This record gives sequence, C-alpha cells and structure tokens, in this order.
Amino acid sequence: MTSFPLPTVPQELTKPTAADATATATRLTRALRSCGVYLERVRPDSVAGRPVVAVQGHINITAAARLAEKLESLASRPSATLESLRPPGTLPLEVEHHEVRVGDHLPLDDGCHLIVNMRGAGASSRILELQGRQPYVMTGPRVIFRSAEQFHGPIRS
Repeated sequence: MTSFPLPTVPQELTKPTAADATATATRLTRALRSCGVYLERVRPDSVAGRPVVAVQGHINITAAARLAEKLESLASRPSATLESLRPPGTLPLEVEHHEVRVGDHLPLDDGCHLIVNMRGAGASSRILELQGRQPYVMTGPRVIFRSAEQFHGPIRS
C-alpha cells in the first residue's frame, strides 16, 4: 500500500477575511433564528485588524436557556480524566450552581481551578471567580472537588 503526503494549505489561505466574517454573520443569524433567537444586529466587523462578527440584541429567557444548553452539549470535553485533575486532599462531588462554595476546585479543560469568589447571576446560574483564569458561569450540575475535611460522617466510594 502506497502512502501519499497530506496536502498543505498556505498560511495566508487559512486566515479569516472580511468575506468570511460576512458569511459567518449570515450563517450565525440563520442558525440563531432556527433556535428562536432574533437579534437586532449581526454584522461583520473588525477588531485590531482582525475580522470578527459583532452581535447585538436581546434573547428571551427560554430561548437563551435552550441555546445555552445546546452550546454546552457541543462544547469540547476535557481530554484529561477527572481523577488526574483532582487536587490532593479533595474528593469529587456533583453539585448544582447554588451548592458550590468558595474553596472548591472546578475542573475545566485547562486544569483544575480554585474558586476564590462567587456572584449570583440569576436564579439558574452563578458566576465563579477562579484563581488564574477568567470567570466561569455555572448553569447546571457539575463535578467539583471539595476538601475532604468538609465531609462529615462515613464516605461511600
């Protein structure tokens, strides 16, 4: 069996252009409308010389929740196992957004981050401020790591 080298694409052809931003704005508008989201403005724009898509509008709560759920289901999953991310002296625990505490560790794609502060963002979400990372919006149940000292009584494994 003969193997052929994979074709390479010149770097200048892989950079997004203003035409790509226009096409993407159109696709995004159509995709969001199919989810029941009607935005006031979706247009190609430029930030620091790079083509981007600017979005402005309002989404009703039901449509926003559906859209968030679909996007979360499409989000990449961590390549590392939960056990490999677990800090020493902690145990895994699945919690809702209102049960998370300062001092818990949140495993994400780029590692496990200490929760240093929290803010309520609404009845169904909480903004977690993480050490060494941008804030994270928690909207549903997630596995976190909590200090083993905070567990009382027998621990089942």
